[in-house]
Amino acid sequence: MRSSWFRPVTTLALLSSLLALSGCKKEGIVFTSMNPPSGKPSGGDEVRIRGSGFRALGTLDIRVGPRPATNVAVADDETIVLTTPECREADHGRALDVNLLTGDGRSFILRAAFTCRRPEASGANSDLQRRL
Repeated sequence: MRSSWFRPVTTLALLSSLLALSGCKKEGIVFTSMNPPSGKPSGGDEVRIRGSGFRALGTLDIRVGPRPATNVAVADDETIVLTTPECREADHGRALDVNLLTGDGRSFILRAAFTCRRPEASGANSDLQRRL
């Protein structure tokens, strides 16, 4: 026989999983997607974060992994635009958290929201690899 705490814990775990799948939602602000969800390791890609309630965020500092994004702007209530930073070599091929910090100290984390692609091989070796 299961103990009396099993059902509430199981229900809580199920609700947490469902909330995680529905996007990040906090304080009336909803994050639904990043487009594109990946970029080149040298950075410089324009990315749009989609959702709603963004005008309430004010000024933003955004980090992709450990590095700061540039050209960050709230384009409208449903779109934040940023330019990705150069990825660290250790982050190539990894999904990175995107951290948003507002001017008034609120913090939002989009877990594994952006993937830094691996660099493309160049030179004679890449031609050989393409033929294999």
